[in-house]
Amino acid sequence: MKIAIIAPSPVPFTIGGAELLFSCMQDSINNYTSHQCELIKLITKENTFWDLIESYYKFYQLDLTHFDLVISTKYPSWMVRHRNHIVYMVHPLRGLYDTYSLCTNKSKIPDEFNIGLVKEILDITKIRIKRNKNVEKLFEKLFQLRMEQDDYPEEIFEFPGPFIRDIIHFFDQWALSYENTKEYYSISETVKRRKDYFPLSAKVNVIYPPPKIKDFECREFEYFFTVSRLDRPKRIDLLIKAMRFVPHNVKLKIAGEGPEKSRLMELAANDNRIEFVGYVNENELVDLYANALAVLFVPQDEDYGYITIEAMMSYKPVITTFDSGGPLEFVSDRETGFVTDPDPKKIADKINYFVEHVDEAKKMGLLANQKTKDITWGNFVSKLVGERDLHFRRKKKILVLNTYSCYPPRGGGQHRVYNIYSRLSKKFDVTICSIVESDKEYQNLILKNGLKQICIPQSIEHARCQWEMEGKTGLNLYDVLMIDYVEKSTDYIGVVKRLSHEADIIIFPHPYLYVVKKSIDFSGKIIIYESQNVEYLLKKEYVGAELSQKIFNIEKEIVERSNIIFATSEEDKKQLVQLYGISKNKVHVVPNGVDTSQIELVKLEEKKSLKKEVGLADYNTILFIGSWHPPNLEALKFIIDEIVNKLSDCVFLVVGSIKNFYMCEYKNFPKNVLAFGVVDEEEKYELYKLADIAINPMFSGSGTNLKMLDYMSAGIPIISTPIGARGLDIENGKHALVCSEDQMYEKIIELLNTESLRNILRENARNLVESRYSWDKIANIILSKLKEIV
Repeated sequence: MKIAIIAPSPVPFTIGGAELLFSCMQDSINNYTSHQCELIKLITKENTFWDLIESYYKFYQLDLTHFDLVISTKYPSWMVRHRNHIVYMVHPLRGLYDTYSLCTNKSKIPDEFNIGLVKEILDITKIRIKRNKNVEKLFEKLFQLRMEQDDYPEEIFEFPGPFIRDIIHFFDQWALSYENTKEYYSISETVKRRKDYFPLSAKVNVIYPPPKIKDFECREFEYFFTVSRLDRPKRIDLLIKAMRFVPHNVKLKIAGEGPEKSRLMELAANDNRIEFVGYVNENELVDLYANALAVLFVPQDEDYGYITIEAMMSYKPVITTFDSGGPLEFVSDRETGFVTDPDPKKIADKINYFVEHVDEAKKMGLLANQKTKDITWGNFVSKLVGERDLHFRRKKKILVLNTYSCYPPRGGGQHRVYNIYSRLSKKFDVTICSIVESDKEYQNLILKNGLKQICIPQSIEHARCQWEMEGKTGLNLYDVLMIDYVEKSTDYIGVVKRLSHEADIIIFPHPYLYVVKKSIDFSGKIIIYESQNVEYLLKKEYVGAELSQKIFNIEKEIVERSNIIFATSEEDKKQLVQLYGISKNKVHVVPNGVDTSQIELVKLEEKKSLKKEVGLADYNTILFIGSWHPPNLEALKFIIDEIVNKLSDCVFLVVGSIKNFYMCEYKNFPKNVLAFGVVDEEEKYELYKLADIAINPMFSGSGTNLKMLDYMSAGIPIISTPIGARGLDIENGKHALVCSEDQMYEKIIELLNTESLRNILRENARNLVESRYSWDKIANIILSKLKEIV
């Protein structure tokens, strides 16, 4: 079918919830069905009596006979005439319906004004069965009245007023009559129930529309948040007054603009916990929802309330009021939030409860999210134009089983997992189910593009067995001992069992969790080993013969069972093939990458200024990043023992969890070593700005070093051993200096003393990562392979 969606374009033009709804309706019909849909919008003025009449007439005159189906949305779009017209009602002009009494107390025009053309028009509006000829006659009389309006009192043309109200009710009743409208749909039960919106016995179906934003996130629970147009019906002042009864040091963030902003800011002037963040774009809005403890939304009789849906899709509970309208269709008191009186102190009581019971907020957020699961554009279109027309397919489900949280990403493995699977989430329904150390909290996060991460702490029994073994060996064996002890973490096994039953594809970034096959049936599932390293070769010198044999056995099992294997380099691919005797056609190289939009090229002027600011202007700065990982420990030992003392006029910046090894191993720190430990991404980028060069003296290991790509993206010239540069298309002397350990000191001196060489490496390295190693390109390699097997 050829379908037209008809909607008004407001003057002055704004893009609000209704405008986003109309464009999303068009997109969803075009994307999920075989129909062709056009959105037709007419400029609609409504500031005066005659503006509104003219707007109604424009839609009445519209010729849409070349369409098979017409869907009207909001006044006055339903004035269209078409043989197959359905209405999806947002609302009529509320100021002439349910909120009329708030605007004026005049119920009818005075009898002395009920004369001449005014009387003729009112007589037409009182006709019970409204025919097309009555509409034509009414427009004719109205246009005649406009020409003669100087002969009538101005009071007749008040807007809003009783005369225009009677006229608009007549037009709406005619347009929405059974003769002119085939089916009735509403945006909410609240709109459906309002008096006079629909014909008395009309069968009205409610279809809840999703927000325009597809992928909301849930990360932290830090502050209260609300977003809306800042006008009186939204009652933001109730929230500001409520904060006076909140003794806790918790922020209220208010997003949006509107005519009430100045008054509201003045009302909140003495409370520095209240922050007006103004207009926010979609990415900023997702972030604000993601880190909120709860969302506050207390409008007066809202039609629907996208804010409620957006909050719940972000796993946040909502505080609303008994008279808020649409939100009450989703907020169940003490289940998905709180419903209370529109009273500042009562609202404050609920705010205080969430501050004091964060775990309850998280539980309510989970239940709130469940209430929105069926609010999708696929379901919306199915109900509006008929399920038989849909060619919508559900996303295939991917389950990733991991031994650590990927968010926030700090280490190399975390970056790979987060960046790849957040991008795959555009096409697949991806859940990362991570077992984390026992001192970590349970988490249920929604991240970029809808990526879900569930973090479940290991059981105390599991942790105790691990600690005993680590105490005997003096080694960090957290991931390796999953082979023997993960089944003692019964909570984790239970969740994996449930998720794997629903999954189409199960991916293991490491082999250690493949032992869950003892408890879980993987038959019929696509299994993928997304090998970040050849784990046996990586760990065999570190863990000893007994444990290394266990690693070999479990890695061999997963390699043989996997439908497809991804390796980070050609070297790793060859080693997997030779070590386990598998076909090389089963293994595909998917290198590591970098987010070049996040790690931008550091400007040399900025570096110089920042070094001066922190007191490093007189020193050359050399960067090394590493986690507590055997090859990194080996590299740091080399740096401290062989390099640091020879370069006393340089400052070495050591970043990452490797600091803990450094503190244990070296009692007397060299004065020219600054060890920063684990830092977040923003802090790490600030350290990149301080580095003149970076060194990567790796002598063992597998896979590729993500830190190399970070350095290159930031434009930090690099000196690396061949193993440190493995798996990357780095050309010595063009993208980095690649040398043996014996040459490392000489190359550092050469690079520090040769500005032209530093600039060449800096520019070429940045160009290389942009063209070959962006995460978008990396994820597309995996995506193309997945499409071949599903």
